[in-house]
Amino acid sequence: MKVPSYQELAALRVSNAQPWFTDAWDLNLVILRSGYVGRWDDLVVVATVDDAGREIVYPVACTADAWPGEWVDPTNPSGCVYILDGHYPGGLSLGEHKGRPALRQVRPFDCVRWPATLRTVPTVEELEAVAQSSRFSAICGTHLHSCYTSRSTAEPPPDSSEGCVVSLHRHEHAGLVELVRQQGRHAGGVTVSPTFHTWSTSA
Repeated sequence: MKVPSYQELAALRVSNAQPWFTDAWDLNLVILRSGYVGRWDDLVVVATVDDAGREIVYPVACTADAWPGEWVDPTNPSGCVYILDGHYPGGLSLGEHKGRPALRQVRPFDCVRWPATLRTVPTVEELEAVAQSSRFSAICGTHLHSCYTSRSTAEPPPDSSEGCVVSLHRHEHAGLVELVRQQGRHAGGVTVSPTFHTWSTSA
C-alpha cells in the first residue's frame, strides 16, 4: 500500500468531518485497510508536526484484523470481532499488552462479530452486511501491539492477532510507541484517537 502524504491524510479526515490536529507533537493516527481481511497489507500511519512545524509521516506495516485461522475457528465462541470504519476519540492509550509496549483500547469501538458458525474468512462486504443488523459498540480488547514473533513474514503468524491491530516489524512499532511518548512529553498525554479507514484504491 502506498504511504499517503500529510496533506492526503488531513484531507481524508476533513472530508469525513473528522478532526485534524495541527499542534506540535499532537498525533493524528490513521489505520488504513486494504479492503482484504486477514493479510499483512494494512498500514498504521502517524502524522504530526515537530516544534519547527516540519511535517512528519510515520508508517507502520500491520494487519488491522485477525489472521485467517481466527476467522475460521475463533477464540471467542460468539465469533471474531471486526472494527468498523470510523473515528474513535481517545480510543487508544499507551500501556502494555502481554508485557510489551502497546496502545491499549480504552474507549468503545463500533464493531461487528463474524459468527463462529460460518467458519469462513469473510470479505469486507460481508462484514459490512452483517453490521446492518448486528453492529455494536464496546471495548473488546482490540489493542495495537507488536507481532509476537521477531521474525518478519509475509503472512500473519498463527495467533498473532485475535482481532487486534498488529504491527509487523518490531522496530516500526517501537518508533510508533516513541512518537506517543513524545506526544506525552510535549502535548500532555499518551492517548490517541484512531481513525479506521478502508482505502482499497491505495493498495
